[in-house]
Amino acid sequence: MTNECIYAVMENTQDYEIIVVDNGSNPPYKPPFTGFADCLIIRNEENMGFPAAVNQGIKQAKGDIIILLNNDVIVTPKWADMLEKALNEYSIVGPTTNYCAGLQKIAVEFYGDKNDLNKVAQGQTEEYGDEVLPVNWVIGFCMAIRKTLIDEIGYFDESLWPCCGEEIDICLRARQAGHNIGVVLGCFVHHEGSQTFINMEGIDYKDLCFKNERHLEKNWGKDWFKQELNASPTPQGICLNLGCGYRHLEGFINIDNRPEVKPDLVCDVAAFGLPYDDNSVDMVRADDFLEHIPIGHVIPVIEDIYRVLKPGGVFESSTPSTDGRGAFQDPTHVSFWNANSWLYYSEPAYRNLYGIKADFEIVSITDTEPDPALMIIHTHVIAKKR
Repeated sequence: MTNECIYAVMENTQDYEIIVVDNGSNPPYKPPFTGFADCLIIRNEENMGFPAAVNQGIKQAKGDIIILLNNDVIVTPKWADMLEKALNEYSIVGPTTNYCAGLQKIAVEFYGDKNDLNKVAQGQTEEYGDEVLPVNWVIGFCMAIRKTLIDEIGYFDESLWPCCGEEIDICLRARQAGHNIGVVLGCFVHHEGSQTFINMEGIDYKDLCFKNERHLEKNWGKDWFKQELNASPTPQGICLNLGCGYRHLEGFINIDNRPEVKPDLVCDVAAFGLPYDDNSVDMVRADDFLEHIPIGHVIPVIEDIYRVLKPGGVFESSTPSTDGRGAFQDPTHVSFWNANSWLYYSEPAYRNLYGIKADFEIVSITDTEPDPALMIIHTHVIAKKR
């Protein structure tokens, strides 16, 4: 498919050079005529692995903007322009596609030829324009990155041979250095998928994934696989799920004041507090819980959550925001929340107004719209005990 990939690049891209890393193919790859575009072939006599090949190509690139492209990808009109524009605010970006793991895979209408593919891509552009979804990482079938970022954080990890996870590692290194990663929602390309492993003999894909996943876990912790920027942390240690209702979470002690929902622990937190020692809990989760706590009890409940958490313990909350209708439409809601509410549990000037003991570091705070038709907005917060 390499020629098809190159033809699509030539047809849909302006002002570029092509660098093909021939990773031990037999017979050696001979490129098509590329006209006025520079085309450099780097030949390896044996398969050096994807990360090593990518690093070879980056080192030879003349420009600052590098777009890594698997040879089983067919690009579409204006693809490179959209990725390049997103690099003004993001340091690594990728497109949407028909085939990959994670958030970049989207459901689209069937396309049987190039014209249909381009219509699907055009529809995606018309719907999303320049919108970029912030994420922790993008998949390496097609990703744009500046060469200056490589100079800052280093090249792809060649120990992840022959491939699998190297793009996640470099994205997480970029995030660690303070850079943003994004999916360009208006950009769509076709990805055939899994062609590398089809043509590699003697590779056990399952064993390869297991080995490389352990490598990523060692470097980045158990949550390395979470692409969503504000994904919930993986429960470890003593974790409480407050107001669980019928939504019992695995790995949590599910707590509710109603015996009929069969929680692990029946407890009226607002009336009696949490039956745990100080600094003994690793994580507290409260989905659609705080809005059911009467206003006069809200501060004591938050302070009790703070009390039982270990230093560095995580408090994750999701509440209907007053910026939408959901906060007020439910007759059982007796306290009201939005993003500003968390100032009173994190910022000294606000905490001191009422002598609030809880002192959280806000890791992330985002408003999501789970039901746009009903104009319902939820404020999702991940905080850590200082």
